[in-house]
Amino acid sequence: MLTWSVSKQEEGRRLDRFLMKLFPKAPLSLIYKALRTKTVKLNGKKGSPADRLQEGDVIQIFFSDVRAAELGYPGTESSKEVLIGPDFPVIPIIYEDQRILIFNKPAGVLSQKDTAQSISLSEYLLQYLSRKEEYDPRQSMGFRPGICNRLDRNTSGIVVAAKTLSAAQAVNAAIRTHQVEKVYLAICQGDCFWTEERLLVHRWLKDPAQNRVQLEKYIENTEYREKEKHTGSDTIACRAQALATNPQKHLTLFRLQLITGKSHQLRAQLAFEGFPILGDHKYGGEMSAATSFHIKHQLLHAYQFRLCHVSDSLLDLTGRTFTATPSDEFQRILKNTFPNWFFILSDSGENNV
Repeated sequence: MLTWSVSKQEEGRRLDRFLMKLFPKAPLSLIYKALRTKTVKLNGKKGSPADRLQEGDVIQIFFSDVRAAELGYPGTESSKEVLIGPDFPVIPIIYEDQRILIFNKPAGVLSQKDTAQSISLSEYLLQYLSRKEEYDPRQSMGFRPGICNRLDRNTSGIVVAAKTLSAAQAVNAAIRTHQVEKVYLAICQGDCFWTEERLLVHRWLKDPAQNRVQLEKYIENTEYREKEKHTGSDTIACRAQALATNPQKHLTLFRLQLITGKSHQLRAQLAFEGFPILGDHKYGGEMSAATSFHIKHQLLHAYQFRLCHVSDSLLDLTGRTFTATPSDEFQRILKNTFPNWFFILSDSGENNV
C-alpha cells in the first residue's frame, strides 16, 4: 500500500487529476475503477473523482510497489534537488509569503526554459523552495510551483511565482481578466516631446521564423477585422508617457503601462513610434549607441506590479503595489542622462526605489 499526504501546493486539485499525475502511465479506466472499488481511499473513505484535495488529506493507494512502478509512480530518483551551477546569478526577492514569491529578474536570465539543457528562473525557483524544504518533487505531483508572468530574456524586473495551486489560479485569473497593472520603464533612442500620456494601439502579428513581431497602425474598420481573422493578427495596446528627454544624448525615459500582454509588445510598439529601446538591436536600437553607453542588454524594466483584484486566496494583496529597483546598469544610464530621474518618477506617481 502507498500513502500520500497532500501538501499545500496540491490543495484544490481534483482527486482524479491528481491520480493521473501520480500514475502517468495508468489508463483513465484504471484510475476510475480504482476509485469505484476503493483501491484508492481519501481520508480512509471511498473517494469521488471530483473531490477537491485539501492540505493534510491522506490518500491510500492499494497497489504493490511493482504495480505502482509499472504505472509510472515516482521513485526516490525524482526527489533529487534541481542543481544549478555557481555561475547562475542570485535573484533578488521583492516579496514572499506562503503563497507567492516575487522576483526582480536580472536581464539575461530566462523566465522559462527555451531548450532542454537551459536553466531558467523556473528551475531557480524550484531549487530555492527545495532548499527551504517547501518543495519536494516526490511530494508535489499534483502541482509544481511555477512562474505566472514571463519576461523576455533581456528584459529585467518583476516576475511573480506561485507556490500553491490556489495562488497560481488566482494570479493567472487576475492577469487573464486584466485585474493587474504592469508598469515598465524604458530608455529609448530619440527625442520625444509628448506632453501627455498617449494610448498606443497597433495590429500585432508574430513571425516565428524570425522570432520577432510585425506591427501595423490600428484602424477600426471591417477590412482590418477580416484581416485579423485570416492572418492571426491581434490588437495590442499600452499607455506611454515621456517622463524626460535629453536632447544632447537623444534619449527619452518612458513610463509604459501594459493593457494587453503580447510577445515583444512594448519593444515593437516603441520602435514603431520611432523610439527603439536603447540596446534592443532586434527592433531598431543602434549598435553604436549601445556600445557608446557600454550596455549589454536592452533598457526595458518591469518596474511595478499591482494586483487590482484577486480571489479570496490572495484577497489581502488586493490593491498592493510591488516595485522592483532597476539594475545598476539601468540606474547608471538614468543618473548620467536624467540626473533628476528619482524625482521624475516621484512626480509621475511612482513609488520611490
